Parts: sequence; C-alpha cells; structure tokens
Amino acid sequence: MREKDVLTTFEAAKLCRVSYNTIKNWIKRDLLSAYRTAGGHLRIRGEDLRVFCREHGIPMDEKAEAARRKVLIVDDEEAIRVAIQDALGDFPEKLDVFTASDGFEAGTIMEQMRPDIVILDLVMPGMDGFKVCQSIKRSPALGHVKIMVLTGFGSERNVGRATDLGADVCLSKPIDRKVLFDNIQKLLTPRKGVRASKAKKKRAKRR
Repeated sequence: MREKDVLTTFEAAKLCRVSYNTIKNWIKRDLLSAYRTAGGHLRIRGEDLRVFCREHGIPMDEKAEAARRKVLIVDDEEAIRVAIQDALGDFPEKLDVFTASDGFEAGTIMEQMRPDIVILDLVMPGMDGFKVCQSIKRSPALGHVKIMVLTGFGSERNVGRATDLGADVCLSKPIDRKVLFDNIQKLLTPRKGVRASKAKKKRAKRR
C-alpha cells in the first residue's frame, strides 16, 4: 500500500483483519482519523491507518487476502450477529465476514463488497429480509450471491415466500454450528482454480 492511497472502511477492515463495524467504531471514538467524501462516504488515508496500527500494535495484512470468500450477516439483533460471526471464525475455510443491522446497511455493504453468501434474518424493522432477497435477485451485479435465510419465524408461509424471492436455503433459529457450516459449505461454489485443476487431472488421465 502506498502512502498516498485512500481507503474505504471495508478496505481498512480487510487490511487490519477486523470487521467493518470495528473500523466504524474506531472512527466514531476518534481513535482513527477519517473524512467524508462529497457523497457522504467515509474514507481513510493510508498513512493514517499505518500510524494507527503502529501505535496500537495491530499487524497489517498488506496483501489483504483478496482471494477469501465473503459472508454478510444481516440481523437486527446484535447478539445474533456476534454469535454467527464468532462461529464463522472456526469455519474450515478462512472467510471475510461483514455484518449489517438492517436491510439498508446490507445494501451499502453488498454494493461495495459483493459477498458470496448473505445470511439473512427475515423480520427486521425498515427494510426486511424479504425485500433484501428481492433486491439481491433484481441486481445483475449480485447474481452470484447465495442467500441463506436464518429466522425465528420459519412458518411455511414465510419460508415459501422467501424461497420464491430467491432464498437458496431457509433455516430456523437457534442453529447448530454443524448445520450452519454444512449449509455454508454447500452454498460456496468451487473456486475457478479448483475446477481448472480438476479438469487438468481428468485430461491427464485420458492421456
């Protein structure tokens, strides 16, 4: 990273290996310097982030592990978001995990980060999970996103409606960690490199 670089909060979070919300909290508490663009978006100068990390003993990942798959947790209950995020820390594959407390915040994060999976609550104030499903499926840029509904209101009607709007799987709260991991594993599509490697092996066998 060059000193003149300017980072989004998401990019800073990836470099510091912390959550997007942690970066926002550091800025809110005036621990990390940031400014807003004309459009109202937070930006962080690269050198300011370097100084902050040195002062607080936070190691920076210069490569930012861009190859990691991304998971967005959308739930209005903080305890649920934290519990799922903590659980995903033990997932066999290293994931970049982001959280949102409502559908509107989720939309902003999805626009910038393009997650691979969205773990979505249905009943939320403002923009609920049904509308989030609809928004994802209507966006060409988010066509790859897999939707895992995780709800405490898993009636047949709600599940049917979520499925009709594009949810790939619907699960009920509370969820067992193994069930969570198994379903995430099924939704994560193989990397292109993995598929290419397998194809090469098949061709080699034919020879």
